[in-house]
Parts: sequence; C-alpha cells; structure tokens
Amino acid sequence: MTATSVEVVDGGQHEVVPPVGAPKVREPGPTLERALGWLLTVLGFYIGARTIRDNSFLTHLTTGDLIRFEGSVPTVDPYSRTASGEPWTVQSWLASLWYSVLADLGGGTAIRLGNGVLTGMLTHLAWRLSDRSPVLLLRFAVVGLVIMVGATTWTPRPLLFGLVGIALVMMVLQHRLDARWLVPVMWLWVNTHGSFPLAFVLIGAVAVGATIDDRRLPLGEMRVFGWALVGMLGGAINPLGTRLLTFPVELLSKSEALDGVAEWGTPEFDRTFERLFLAMVFGLIVAARARAPWRDLVPAVVFALAGFLAVRNIGVAVVVAVLALTPAWKPAMRTMTGHERGIVSKAIGVVAALGLVFSFVLTARTTDLALERYPVDQINWLEQQDLIAADDVNLIHRDVVGNYMHWRFGLDAHVFVDDRFDFYPQDVLDDHKDLIFGGDFNEILERRDAEVILWQSEGLFADWLRGSDDWRVVQEDDDWLVALPN
Repeated sequence: MTATSVEVVDGGQHEVVPPVGAPKVREPGPTLERALGWLLTVLGFYIGARTIRDNSFLTHLTTGDLIRFEGSVPTVDPYSRTASGEPWTVQSWLASLWYSVLADLGGGTAIRLGNGVLTGMLTHLAWRLSDRSPVLLLRFAVVGLVIMVGATTWTPRPLLFGLVGIALVMMVLQHRLDARWLVPVMWLWVNTHGSFPLAFVLIGAVAVGATIDDRRLPLGEMRVFGWALVGMLGGAINPLGTRLLTFPVELLSKSEALDGVAEWGTPEFDRTFERLFLAMVFGLIVAARARAPWRDLVPAVVFALAGFLAVRNIGVAVVVAVLALTPAWKPAMRTMTGHERGIVSKAIGVVAALGLVFSFVLTARTTDLALERYPVDQINWLEQQDLIAADDVNLIHRDVVGNYMHWRFGLDAHVFVDDRFDFYPQDVLDDHKDLIFGGDFNEILERRDAEVILWQSEGLFADWLRGSDDWRVVQEDDDWLVALPN
C-alpha cells in the first residue's frame, strides 16, 4: 500500500501532513540565519578595508620592509635620534612582515583587503558564537554592537590579530574547535601582538564561572589552558626568542611612559563607541538578572572592567561579551529562529553579495592612505632645504610626525619622537609632553639643541614661538608651522 498525505481538519483550517517517511522538501536558497551572517560578515570586511588612517600603521609597514630587505628583525632602534641604538623589541614583527608582503604584492589596496579579511573573519566568528540564542533579532543586535564598536577600533594594527585570537579561544571553549588548534593560534598570536596573555585571562575566567555553574573542577577548561600554554611556549620559536614572551610584563612596568596616551587612558564616554560600550554593560546587567551562565558572565565582567580602565580594551570586551549577551535562553514567545527560508533570506543574500562587490570596487578606487593629517607641505619644504631626515639636524616635532617620517624616509628619518611610547627614554617623553601641555619651552629647546621646529600651529608652544625673540616662524598654515632660530 502506498503512503499518501492526510488532510487534517482543525477548526476550519486544513493542513496537509506529509506521509511518514516522505523526504523533506526544502525551499531553495539560504536560511535567514545564514543570509544575515553573510551580510554582517561583508559589513565587517568593509570596515577593515577602508582607507588607512592609523598613525602606528606607518611604522609597522616600514618595519616590515626593513625586515624583508635586511633579512632580520631589528633589535635596536633604527629610526630615532633621541634613542638610536637603544634595545627595541619588535613584538609585532610577524604582523609588520605581513603588511610589507601584502604591499609588495598589491600595494595599499592589498593591505586593505587583507585587513578586511581579518575584520570579516572576526565578524563571522562573533556571529557563530552568538548562535546559541534562538532569538535571531537578539543575535543580530549583539553582533551589530560588536561591528559598531569595531567601526572605530578595527584599525590596521596588529591588535586585530589579537581580537581574532580571542574569538578563536572562545570557539575552543565552546567546543566548536579542537583545543589542539590553540597551538598554531597561540604561536601566531605571540608573534603578531603582545596581547596574547589575554587568552589565559579568558580561559581562567571561564574556568571560574564553570566551577560556580557545575560545582566541580573545570577539567575541560584546564585542558584548553594546557594546549594554549603549549602554543604560547612554542611562540618562543621566532627570530627574537623569549623576548616576545616577556614583553607584556615589561610593558606593564612602563606605566609612566603610557600615562597620557589616549588609548591607554580611561574612557570619557564622549565618543560613540564608548557609549556603545556602556550599552553593552547594561546588557550584561540584564543577562545577570536573567541568570545567564556564570561561565559566560565572569569573563564578560572581567573584560568589561578592563574596558573601564583603558580605551584600547573596549574592542576586546565587546567580543568577549557576545556569549553573555546571547545566552541559550528559551524565548517566551515564538519568534524568528533563523531557519526560515524564502524571499527575505534570498534578498538579504543578494544584498550581501552586492555589498562584497561594492567593497572590492570601493577599495580599488579610493585612496589607500589618508595623509591629510600630516604636514606634507612643510616636510616637502624642509626636504628642499636639507633640514629634515639628516643626522646633523636636530628637528623637534610631534609624535605623529615621527611615524610619517618613518614611512617616508625609513632609516634616514632621525626622528625626535614617535608613538612608540613604551620604548623611548622617559626624559624624551617628558619633554614631548611639556611641549604639548606647557613647560619651560626655552630650556627644553636648549637642552635638545633644537635647530628646526615642526609643530601644530595652535597651542601654547606655537603661541610662544610666534612671540619668541630667539625663533621665527618661516612657514605656517591652519594646521602646522615651521620655525627656525633667529
């Protein structure tokens, strides 16, 4: 006898029930969950592939070129006049080499596309980590929060490798990846950015939360910790040896040098991404009241506290908070789960594909480096006068100018200071800070044997130069000025 469909009558409504054993017929096209994941991933890619405006990137790129051409990683400072020959740990040497290789293959466009791949991967991992929640709109909102914060914090810096590392450790802790993957992940993390100790902070916080939840030893988390430790120790296999493993400790000991650096300062909540961080904190409070698992809450709280201590930690905090903000709750009412298929999911998939094409086209047609923040005209004039990039000329300038000079002049830069604040002698950083915020300008310039000054045209120091009998401003626009001795 052949099985046929049965028509069930219930309250005047007719539903055709397929016969037992009949194959399920799926509507073609992606599920809504998958289509939204594509859309968010493309948006993350676009953010990473935008025009490069980060100041530190110029030094990372120049250092990568130096590594490629010299065949070794520098161990002393090659760029400055005030710290020339001082020991320097290039803790992001592999990331710098990556930027240099990409630039050699396809210029700035290749670097931007490579950066977009990192941010797209980070977005994709965040979307996957959020899929424990059956509430699709909640997932979309949480990952959207991560992307909105990333719109400001996802710059082409080695920290991006650390953010991807955090997300991969979370995948391992959620049993989405085999723990043995942490061996290559941690090796890459150690050699691309000094934030790798955060992996152990994350694993430890999850272990504490799991102990509270399960009332037992967190054996699974201990195993993850072990594989991460193996990967970290293996990270010492590099051109710099164990210096990369001790670098984070050395950095923490230089808190005075980092004082006043914006990204190491506490947030003032006057910028959009800082206010979004507060929204994340509010979400954690709601999740705690709803009794989200401690294994999700404890790490989210730990990294949220770190976000209150330093602006640079906010980007990490929102990634770690994904699990706590999208727990495995059972929705109180029926809602979209993401398994739906139809015209909406197909339309979103098409938008995602078009968005990817648009991102590639825009990356190819727009400027790779935004140089409008730098005194390009003034540096051109100084170069014509042989008053810059010369060993016998003591040029005093802002830190951002130093990074631009690295990129433009390489080993001939001979800068006064740049944004490697953890590296310079403290007296150099103190003089630079006093020139910005006010100090004995004449005494600083005499002690530094200043011969040329390239500075911003607004501020106490610029006003002092205009009124000084010992200096004359020879070139000035709305942003920068050049001063020479009278």
